[in-house]
Amino acid sequence: MEQQIKKLDELMDGAVTERFNIALAEVLENVFDPNTDPEKVRKIQLNISIKPNKNRDAAEFKSDIKVTCASPMPLSKTVLLNQRDDGTVIATERTTVPAGQLDMYGGEVSPNVVEFDKHKAQ
Repeated sequence: MEQQIKKLDELMDGAVTERFNIALAEVLENVFDPNTDPEKVRKIQLNISIKPNKNRDAAEFKSDIKVTCASPMPLSKTVLLNQRDDGTVIATERTTVPAGQLDMYGGEVSPNVVEFDKHKAQ
């Protein structure tokens, strides 16, 4: 006797439900990712297409799951710019750490500074 499909869990030997559960885990992980917008809508789209043959005695079932997660939020940081008399540009990342603060390993924390010498760039 042939098994009749009566619910989604039985479709494709449970593979559709398994893939949905994988997609749900991905979306829930994205919800708790602190780098994403907590209020952004996430989506799981389950498409099942059924294409019968001419005699209508068989049909091709296809299942496709699409996940839409929230993208990481853009990062923003203030960078202080200065130019020396010789034309060298200095970019210093602004930080809330006071100058001379010690890190966990006893080293002094300093801001990230990058110098752009216009004479070397040419």
